[in-house]
Amino acid sequence: MNPTRLLCALTVLAALCVPVQAETPIRAVIQQVCVDCHSGDSADAGLRLDSLSETFSDPIVFEDWVAVFDRVDRGEMPPTSYGELEDSQRKPFLQALGASLRQAESANYQQRGRTRLRRLNRTQYENTLRDLLALPNLEVREMLPPDAAAHGFDNVGSAQDMSYIQLSRYLEAATEALDQAMRLEPPPESQTIRRMAKENGRLKSVVEKQQEAVPVDDAVGLLRQPNTAQAPWWWSKVDLPVDGMYRIRMKSFGFLFDKGTIKPADRQHALTLQAVQQTTKRTLGTFDVGPSSQQATVHDFTTFLRRGDSLEFWLETLDDRNKGKTPLEEYVAPGVAVEWIEVEGPLVEQWPPASYRILFGDLPIEPWQLESGLREPPLPMIVSGVGKRAQRVQANRNKTTLYHVVSNDREADAKRLLNSFAERAFRRPVDSAELEDIHGLVQQGLDDKLCFQEAMKIGFQAILCSPEFLFLQEKPGRLDQYALASRLSYFLWNSMPDDELRAAAAQGDLNDATVLRGQTERMLKDPKSKGFVEDFCGQWLDLRRITLTQPDEQLYPEFDSWLLCSMVDETYAYFWEMLTHDLSVDHLIDSEFIMVNGRLAEHYGLSGVKGTAFQRVNLPDGNPRGGLLTQASILKVTANGTSTSPVTRGAWVLDRLCGQPVPPPPSNVEAVEPDLRGTTTIREQLTKHRDVESCAVCHRQLDPPGFALESFDVIGGWRDRYRSLEVGDKPKPDTTSDRPVRYKLGPAVDSSGTAPTGEPFDDVQQFRAILLKQREMLGKNMAERLLTYATGAGVGFTDRDEVDNILEQTHDSKHGLRSLIHTIVQSETFQSK
Repeated sequence: MNPTRLLCALTVLAALCVPVQAETPIRAVIQQVCVDCHSGDSADAGLRLDSLSETFSDPIVFEDWVAVFDRVDRGEMPPTSYGELEDSQRKPFLQALGASLRQAESANYQQRGRTRLRRLNRTQYENTLRDLLALPNLEVREMLPPDAAAHGFDNVGSAQDMSYIQLSRYLEAATEALDQAMRLEPPPESQTIRRMAKENGRLKSVVEKQQEAVPVDDAVGLLRQPNTAQAPWWWSKVDLPVDGMYRIRMKSFGFLFDKGTIKPADRQHALTLQAVQQTTKRTLGTFDVGPSSQQATVHDFTTFLRRGDSLEFWLETLDDRNKGKTPLEEYVAPGVAVEWIEVEGPLVEQWPPASYRILFGDLPIEPWQLESGLREPPLPMIVSGVGKRAQRVQANRNKTTLYHVVSNDREADAKRLLNSFAERAFRRPVDSAELEDIHGLVQQGLDDKLCFQEAMKIGFQAILCSPEFLFLQEKPGRLDQYALASRLSYFLWNSMPDDELRAAAAQGDLNDATVLRGQTERMLKDPKSKGFVEDFCGQWLDLRRITLTQPDEQLYPEFDSWLLCSMVDETYAYFWEMLTHDLSVDHLIDSEFIMVNGRLAEHYGLSGVKGTAFQRVNLPDGNPRGGLLTQASILKVTANGTSTSPVTRGAWVLDRLCGQPVPPPPSNVEAVEPDLRGTTTIREQLTKHRDVESCAVCHRQLDPPGFALESFDVIGGWRDRYRSLEVGDKPKPDTTSDRPVRYKLGPAVDSSGTAPTGEPFDDVQQFRAILLKQREMLGKNMAERLLTYATGAGVGFTDRDEVDNILEQTHDSKHGLRSLIHTIVQSETFQSK
């Protein structure tokens, strides 16, 4: 062919292969009203629409077009200063762009599914091992690397990965769990030990040295909760022979120490008991105590303890009248006296325990002997020492009897036990062929004359580190019965399906909507669903961050550890109440009741509530509390330790409750620093930002919810005036607390504002009334959060139709929380990858 003609032909062919941006409804609007601002290197918001490809299969391009769709749909583009888009242009534009986005995303879903391959996160892995091995108190979560999060949750597949380091940590955790499960030893003997407080070495020393503890009748009186520079009161010489369940009984009562005189307590008291080992502390319970020795309380409860645990007391009081060293003759303080503590156990219901039977069935245990011809089993690791000095060491060979599992047909028993264990671990049926490699590993151990349990341990470790266990096995399209059972159980329990749910999957019953609803309801009623409440709320509401800031002791002397724990427990109890009674999303914003204990009621200024237990309390008319917005936990996580920021709180409300996240401020905008001197209010400082047009656009959305919450301080207490360290008036004495007050009262709080809708408000009650008019917005956000958590994938553009269907089906319940969960489980999105 003539070279010139060949070149011309190739030129024409190349031109045909280049995408031509035709005059579609999409491109017509872009060219007419968008490119003036969104073109060239100086395009607004860095978004160039003049050259933005319409290759919607490109994830980055797809997200840019979704942003364009949303801003046009909300009327934010084009800006009002440019002129509104006519409906004759706007509707065809949104229809065409929406259709293109749905088509591209649907094609992607069909190919790989909307949910990426999901790995068990730390919480799920620990819970699964607990249920799989019948070890309800197993703790291996902290052995694993932290999980990354996406779309607000750490169970989303797109944020997860798997590295060699992670796999090695999973192996360590699996080994620890298996070691605890095997229990190759004779049944431990139960014993009862009662220790008198006045004979306890540590407490006796404190009393003799007059270090904030005094004798009270036959008890030891602990005068106050130690600060962070002191150790708590700990109980020495409570030696536990093995890990297990123990019954603890303890006699205690409250009192008032008034300059050397013991008087009945003048306010409520509580005592927290913790088990401590190395750097790990586990709260065993917080208990109410009687007001005097004549009204002493005997606490009786059952709990799990580990060998090497020490028991520590923390005194929870509502005041601290002596913040520093005060001579005992001048000391005035509340206290709790402990007379004795009794530990009975371990409490053994069956032996070998259930964990052993899961691994080895009915195979017996016998002492190992050299004559058996089997290699000597390794010495077990035991805990030496107690409390912070506890450490894991290898047992002394001369003082230890070694045991092994006896099998008369080692190869057949190995295959039988491995297959049974793998079916539960993989959460589906398995056949011997897919376990061939694992059988080979175990057989090699048997051939090498390992004891049966050591050879089997290799196989169990391999199963617990295999992809079939570590990942949720889901294929594109509709989930099979076993995958659906796993999705449901990891949604509501963060753990593997139980026997009943697996049986329903095996029979194919989960295809029946009635059966599926029944299983969902059963699981919601199970105590394990409280784990869902804590994990979901902990991430959605940022409760995991509750300890990241420490309130300033001079500004907030009333803050203590009991209040901190009560804050978080209130939110869990309130969400559980919403779930139990199918309360509407309106209760996220406002309610006629709250869930409080005595400490939190005191903090909120409510009378008549005593004790550590949480209870439902109806609010008096005009009380500003109610809903999530005014809970102390929410108010603390949206503040630092010294001051509040309407911007921070406003951004949190818009994102977490309204589903309208606000982009971060430009890098050239300076942050507003709090004025602790008390000369300038935060509202006055924010005026500078609102005067700048580029800042005012966002602040019109951010500031109103933040301003409405300004009547609440950094620990969720009500305030009429800001606290300061320099300028202001001296506060009136607080008759409910004798803590020293070093702060001053600064400028008055102004919680008024104008909502983005243009409606004015004077306080938080009026602002909540405005928010309650937007129930569909609240319901949509709640549905999207639950759907993301339930499926492990963010809500995509195509999923919006499913969210609308969920809202339509839950309309009559006003989008009740339980109704939302049931409807999500029944949805096509939940039942598909």
